[in-house]
This record gives sequence, C-alpha cells and structure tokens, in this order.
Amino acid sequence: MRNPGSRKEDVLKAALECFLEAGFEGTTMAAIRARSGASTGSIYHLFESKDAIATALYLEVLEEYHEGALRELQRLPGAKEGVEALVRFHLEWALAHPKQARFLLVARRISAISGSEPGIRDQNRGTFGRLREWLQGHVQAGAIEPMSLDVFLAIVYSPAQELLREWLTGRAKSDPKASISVLSRAAWRGVERGGAPRPGK
Repeated sequence: MRNPGSRKEDVLKAALECFLEAGFEGTTMAAIRARSGASTGSIYHLFESKDAIATALYLEVLEEYHEGALRELQRLPGAKEGVEALVRFHLEWALAHPKQARFLLVARRISAISGSEPGIRDQNRGTFGRLREWLQGHVQAGAIEPMSLDVFLAIVYSPAQELLREWLTGRAKSDPKASISVLSRAAWRGVERGGAPRPGK
C-alpha cells in the first residue's frame, strides 16, 4: 500500500509543475491529478481544492527555505559570517531549486495564497523570531547598526533578490553564482556598525 505522505508529495510536485507551466488560473485539479498519478478520490481526500494545494505547496517550500537559512545562522553565528551566509544561502538555494524559487516569486500574487495570511504568519513567526534575536544580539554587541528586522532584511536581501528575479525570468545577463561573493560582501557593508551612512543618520 502506498504511503499517504508519499502520495501527498507526488501531488505537490505535480502541482508545482502545472502551476509553472500553465499558471495558477490555467491549472485544473484534473491536470494535477493526471500528472501526479493520484486517483480522484485520493487527491480530494488529501486536498479539498486547488487553492488548498497551492497554499500547502507554498508553505512547504517556504518552510524548507527558512529551515535552511536558519541552519546557516546556527553554523555561522558571527555577525559578518552570518550576514554573508544568509545571502549565499539565498542565492545557492534558488540556483539548486529554480522551480521552487520561481513559485515563491509569483505565489503571493495568487489569491488563494494571499488569502491564507494567518497560516503564513504562523510559518514566519518562528523564523523571524529567531532572526530578530540573532540581529538584536549583534546590535547590542556593536557589530551591526541598530535597525529593525524589516530594514535589516531589506538591506541584506534586496540586491540578491532583484538579481534572482531577473535570472528566474530569463532577463539577467549576470550569473547569480558568480555574484555570490560581491553581493554577500555588499550586504555586510550595508549593515555593519560604522558602514555606509543611512537615510536619517
């Protein structure tokens, strides 16, 4: 008898392929069922709708990404090493999982997912709590400029995310892998105490 967990993963994997090929609106439950090999009964036993599949897929991919980023901070807890590791992981994860990265890029525009904010907030709460503790520790130690987590994430991730956006949509001429070193160093220079001046400083 097939493991129900394995069947769920088959459905989510099939849904990812369908969403990327046909878009969310162009994807049907029948298409996901056919690609996954699931029976009509089994797919509806696992998920009540296409919306539920999209939300489950988003939360699963987001959890995988967050867990990897937090492992990097645990492995490299220093301020400079941690900031650079976050950028490096962000780029390397997307390069290793381009389909999942593309899905995350467009997922929040899907109404079914944007309408599931409570579940997304729950998913983010633990991750952001640990990031906030890490950031505050280094701010108090004098290694990082005082700033909110929102500002920190914007400074650290925005350049890498913009490059990834261009790469994932086929518009980038630069290789993200070749840009890891320069982007990670730039991220550290942007947040280190005594680094570049910020608006209002």
